[in-house]
Amino acid sequence: MEKIRGIIYACLSAATFGMIPLFANTAMQEGVNNDTILVYRYMIAAIVYGIYLLFRKTDLRIGKKACVELLWAGVGGYGITAYFLFLSYRYMPTGIATSIHYLYPLVVAIFMSLFYRQHLSLLVKGAIGLAIAGVYFMSWSGGEIKWAGLVFAILTTFTYGTYIVALNRPLLRSMNPDVLTFYVLLFTALFYWIAAGVKGTFTLNYTPHFLFDMSMLGILSTVISARLLVAAVARIGSVATSVLGTLEPITAIIVGVYAFHEELGIKNFVGLLLVLMSVLIVILSMNERHRKSKERTANN
Repeated sequence: MEKIRGIIYACLSAATFGMIPLFANTAMQEGVNNDTILVYRYMIAAIVYGIYLLFRKTDLRIGKKACVELLWAGVGGYGITAYFLFLSYRYMPTGIATSIHYLYPLVVAIFMSLFYRQHLSLLVKGAIGLAIAGVYFMSWSGGEIKWAGLVFAILTTFTYGTYIVALNRPLLRSMNPDVLTFYVLLFTALFYWIAAGVKGTFTLNYTPHFLFDMSMLGILSTVISARLLVAAVARIGSVATSVLGTLEPITAIIVGVYAFHEELGIKNFVGLLLVLMSVLIVILSMNERHRKSKERTANN
């Protein structure tokens, strides 16, 4: 029963996160700038999540070293990812941009190879080749490549990959996942609030439609998605949850086609399939390596 719940939680987490374009793109089409959207999103998420954790009487105290690492991982990885992703939405279909973002497992594999000396198998190298071909086809629109959107979408894979790698650091791995998530959201919110204030780009918006979109973006696509992810990992493990996470770009594409009437050609769909295949190969390959590592440890 717990595994079934874990599968349901993973699917719901993927679906709610994949709905980001539905709420963000609507606000952008109405002329709201990226900085304002990001401030509202993360402020609402941090406040709601903080209230939830206080209600559960969760100890939110952290040390100075943890604060520094969370600030670096949250703002420099997780937070900046959203900024580049929203920029990519202005140049290419939201579903395609979100799908390219989910190349981040490949980036994680490359980073782990470069900085932690983990060997890249021939299978993973082939997956990287598939991913490059997939991104090429997915970015094809009207006989040309949308280079600006492609650059911003690819940047999200590196920034989010940096965030995932940072979570492997001993101090962050030892933290309560709920506390870690809360501070990542809080530091990201403060960063965008300060940045928008310095640039003079933050604008107050009290329209009911905008507040509804930002509430859904902050609560449904951020807090609830993150909390369901934690629950799913606890029940079915990180690998199975990651595999089910491939529903996220599919959800984003469905939202783009039906909500914003984005047109996708056969080349885009071929590219999507190649990207999904490459990500699944990397995830399953990493799982196999982890299984063999545990077997060697048990035998010793």
